[in-house]
Amino acid sequence: MPRPQDRKTKRYSRNNKNFHNLDDARNIVIKLKKLEGLSKNTIFNYEKYWNDMDRFFGEDRDVSTLTTDDIRDFITWQMEEKTPFLRNPNRRKEGNKGISISSVNTYISYGKASFRLLESEGITNNIYQGIKNLRQQERKIDVMTIGELNTIFRTFKKHVYTEFRDYVACHLMLDSFGRIESVLSVKVEDFDFNQKTVTFQRTKNKRVHVMPLSNRTLKLVEELIEETEGFDNDHLFLTVFGDPLTPNAFRKHFREIIERSGIKRRIHPHLYRHTASKMFLEQGGSLRVLQSYLSHADASTTAIYAHVLDDTIKKQHAQFSPINLLQQKKKTRTNRMKK
Repeated sequence: MPRPQDRKTKRYSRNNKNFHNLDDARNIVIKLKKLEGLSKNTIFNYEKYWNDMDRFFGEDRDVSTLTTDDIRDFITWQMEEKTPFLRNPNRRKEGNKGISISSVNTYISYGKASFRLLESEGITNNIYQGIKNLRQQERKIDVMTIGELNTIFRTFKKHVYTEFRDYVACHLMLDSFGRIESVLSVKVEDFDFNQKTVTFQRTKNKRVHVMPLSNRTLKLVEELIEETEGFDNDHLFLTVFGDPLTPNAFRKHFREIIERSGIKRRIHPHLYRHTASKMFLEQGGSLRVLQSYLSHADASTTAIYAHVLDDTIKKQHAQFSPINLLQQKKKTRTNRMKK
C-alpha cells in the first residue's frame, strides 16, 4: 500500500487517460497531418514547431495546462531569446538571439493548426484563439529584370541535353507562373497541344491546376519530348539516366548557370514565379486573374504584388488621364496681377 506522501496527483498522473504531455500532443498532430496527405516538407515544419515547444516548456508538460499567456511568452522567447540553429555544429557560439518576425509568424501558423486539431480531438482548448500574426514591414518582392532573364537564357548551352532540359524548365516556370516542384513533376500527358495548356497535378494546395501556355513554350516542350523518346519514363524532365529530375538537382545545375552568367546577386528558381507575376501586372493584367494563375485561395496572398499594380496604375493615369484631352489655354495675367 503506498504511503500517503507518495499519493499521485489526479491531473499529472501518467495513468490518467486525460493526461497528454507535449510529446503525446506532437505525435497526435503529426499522425493526423500525415493522414491528411501533407508533404514531407510541411510535416518537417510541424516537427520544428513542436521541437521549439519542447525546448521552451519541456516535453513532459501537460498540454491541457497551457494557456494563451503561455503561448505569448513562448512567442516572446522565440523573438528575443531563442538560439537559432542550436544543434548545428557550424553555428557560431556567439550568434544572435531571436528569430525573424517572418519565422515567428510561420511558427504561429503551425501552432494555430496544431491546437485547432487538438481541440477537435477533445484533448485541450485552442489556446491560439486570439493570437494574431506579428506585424512586419512590407517589402517589395524580389524579381529579375528583362536583362537578367535574357542573360540567363543566353547562358544555357542548348546543344547539351541537361542544359537544354533546364532551359525548357525555366521557360515553363516563367510562362506558367509555376513553382519548380510543380513544373518538374509534369508528365508528357499533362500537355494539351490543341488547347495549349499544361495541367499541374502536383501543387502546394493539392489542387489540380490548368494553365495556358504560349506557342514558344509548347514548341520547346515538343523538342524536349523528342529528346527523351529513348527513355522509358513518362515524366518530361529527366536525368541523363532517365529518372525524374528532382528540384534539388535542378537547383544545383541552376546555380552553376547563374555563376557562369556573371550575375552577382542571388538568383533562385522561385524568382521566375515572382518575375512572371510582376511582368503580367505591368502589362495591364488584373490582380484577380493573377490570383487564378498563382492558384491562391486567398486574395490577400496575391496582394504581395499589389505595389506593382499601384505603379502600373500611376503610369497609366499619367498617360491616359482625361485631363490630357482638355484644351490647354494660353496663360494670361489675371486682373489681380495687374496694377
